[in-house]
Amino acid sequence: MSISEILQIIALIVFIIAAVGWSWGKTDLIAIGLALWVLSLLLGGRLSNLTLSTILLILAFIAFVLAAVGWGYKKVGLIAVGLALWAASVVLPMIIH
Repeated sequence: MSISEILQIIALIVFIIAAVGWSWGKTDLIAIGLALWVLSLLLGGRLSNLTLSTILLILAFIAFVLAAVGWGYKKVGLIAVGLALWAASVVLPMIIH
């Protein structure tokens, strides 16, 4: 079992814990799960090849970590920003060859 798979399992556990309503201080468990999932993608071999997709995933990871610790900027939803960056990391390489 690779570190990437372990991180995905931990992310699943965090999502389940968040789904049953458990919380831990001011941390956002959904953001923690998303950060772990993106980190598993990055550690799964993407960091060895720095592309636009990888850069967008790194930015998504940062947004999720900031959301997890409760940092915010005005009314910007950092989870939404992270998800948008993640989606862009998937869609943009299909558009830009």
